[in-house]
Amino acid sequence: MKKLNIGIMAHVDAGKTTVTEGFLYHSGIKNSMGNVDNGTTTTDSMELERQRGMTIRSATVSFLIGENKINLIDTPGHMDFIAEVERSLSVLDGVILVISAKEGVQPQTRAIFHKIQQMKIPTILFINKIDRMGVNLAEVYEQIHQQLTDSYLLMQKVAYQYSLVGQTYEISKRSFNETDFSEQIVVQSEKLLEKYMNEETITIEDYENVIRSRNRYGKLYPVYHGAALQNVGIKELMEAVGKWFMPRADKSSQLSAYVYKILFDEHHHKLCFTRVFSGEMVLRNHISIEREGQEMVIRNLFGLEKGGLVPKAAVEAGDVAVLLDVKELVCGDWMGERTKLPTISQTEPLLKVGVRPIPAANRRELLEALQILAMEDPYLDLNIDEETEEIKLKLFGNLQREILQSLLKERFHLEAEFDSVSTVKKDKPMDQVTCIVPMNSPGNLLRAGVGLILEPLEEGSGFQYETKVSFGDLTKSFQNGVKEGVEKGIRKGVFGEVVDTRVTFMYFDYDSVTSTPADFRRLAERVVYEALKSIGTRTMEPVMSYTLTAPQGYEKKIITELVRMNAVMEETKYTQTEMIMKGKVTLEACKDFSVILFTLTEGRGIFETVFWQYREQ
Repeated sequence: MKKLNIGIMAHVDAGKTTVTEGFLYHSGIKNSMGNVDNGTTTTDSMELERQRGMTIRSATVSFLIGENKINLIDTPGHMDFIAEVERSLSVLDGVILVISAKEGVQPQTRAIFHKIQQMKIPTILFINKIDRMGVNLAEVYEQIHQQLTDSYLLMQKVAYQYSLVGQTYEISKRSFNETDFSEQIVVQSEKLLEKYMNEETITIEDYENVIRSRNRYGKLYPVYHGAALQNVGIKELMEAVGKWFMPRADKSSQLSAYVYKILFDEHHHKLCFTRVFSGEMVLRNHISIEREGQEMVIRNLFGLEKGGLVPKAAVEAGDVAVLLDVKELVCGDWMGERTKLPTISQTEPLLKVGVRPIPAANRRELLEALQILAMEDPYLDLNIDEETEEIKLKLFGNLQREILQSLLKERFHLEAEFDSVSTVKKDKPMDQVTCIVPMNSPGNLLRAGVGLILEPLEEGSGFQYETKVSFGDLTKSFQNGVKEGVEKGIRKGVFGEVVDTRVTFMYFDYDSVTSTPADFRRLAERVVYEALKSIGTRTMEPVMSYTLTAPQGYEKKIITELVRMNAVMEETKYTQTEMIMKGKVTLEACKDFSVILFTLTEGRGIFETVFWQYREQ
């Protein structure tokens, strides 16, 4: 049986959860399709998701398409939950990217597609909602061509007929006998092109092998059509999944498994969703956790079958295993050997917010709830200010703040007050500094001595750590303590997190009987603080690369706003109907610009940003 792990992704409201419902219905998991508006969908299981009619966290369900076992991950569509999308991508064999025929290619569609392209993940495009009045598929194809890729292949034709009572449409499968269709495929393969030029017979299997091969390496994207809410086009899309997607092959017998998702169920059990890349995960086996450098025993093992979890004695390579109540595991952990995954630049939350319990006496309960939410989403980066004792979280946007507030109320029955969202600013040392705190020096009651060099780096370098101390002189556990202490000190800084800095561990002192790794961890954090305080820091702000797309004719208004934001305009180009501007702007200045642009351009302008680097302002 072929096992495939696929994701359904899209801009919010494009219909991806409804597509999932169609898959579950046609595979026999459900007797009828659920409805997002009625709150009856399988993957949007949280009450909050049903209330808002949107996906907030990724969900995984399993079913069969013919002889293929499909583990399907339904992911959020809003930019505030981009981290959920990114975590899922690394474990997928293929993606269905849903595009609404009415709204066309939208900002999140582009953001997801660019991630997919970076990782060369096989992808099928599904144009949904083709039954809507006013749909112009030629325009949608042009948007795909201009904004996503010119390597798309229309697998179907859609013919509309209009009358006084409305519109009807018919979807027909394209034939390899159509010259323009077959030639699109032929030019993708030298072997096929040679056959074509020599007027040799090209079989259906030849054509299909080229589509499958080019799709596998992210070079060709089959396009299908439908109206998921009306159950149109779903069967054809399911057939396409089984035909064009191939499992990621890894024939090693050594276990390699990756934790891509953690969530807590209604009974407070911790579920660790794990993609098994090679080997086999076997109940009661001892396996190693790479991050911890320790072993664990698999005590509760489940697999995904028929839309639910079932106990398993073993889970094979290519499948998803769910481990229950394993305290040691966190998102991103590897068990056994690490498999080389396609690299992806993880989006970092650039906003922060303070949280307070109502009433204040519920602080302990609030912290416990936030710790659970931070295990499910590590990007929240739960932190407590040691001086003010304020509880702080990192976020991607205002919607995420609203969702967190609602989650605390729904899941944990807690009221909490959230501050306004503010930008995460970082510090950078003014100059190179060396700070040494020997053991037994005044004020050092710890059984350790640590010396560090901190030096500022060029903008965009991030944080770097290196050790000049030999592991023969100081054992790995003590050195790990130093590294962890430095990382904690860098996260805290003096006024905030530190960036674009190299820290070099160059001096140590210890007592072979009484010293512990914890002593080194605590002292290294303090040395970072002392070093930064002695040399002083400068404040760095997040700067974004932006792409602004708007219809021609709005230039004067848009440029006025960009000047007001002190944005740098680096490039402007024109298509037949649109103006596209690119440049740099601080996050603080552009936080609300999307709303302003929407008003300026009567809803036709798009403002996309990606983090560039922290810079002094």
